[in-house]
Amino acid sequence: MAKKPLSSLKKLRMLQNLTQQELADVLGVTQDTVANWERGRAVPRLTVSQFKTLLAVLKVTPEELPDDFGPPESPLEEN
Repeated sequence: MAKKPLSSLKKLRMLQNLTQQELADVLGVTQDTVANWERGRAVPRLTVSQFKTLLAVLKVTPEELPDDFGPPESPLEEN
């Protein structure tokens, strides 16, 4: 079975050796919220303070932050 592509947020989180829970704790959200962002099931709604914290924790600039935190869309397979 092929591996699912990683979401851009998950890649950035893993580069900093953070768990979903650790990222959730610093942002003041739940681990489920971070998981839903990474799966593309929810759109992040962050305060300015949370956004600044996210950038600092992930060590990226606003320009380096991906527009979409979810996994890349895979092309639909035709039958």
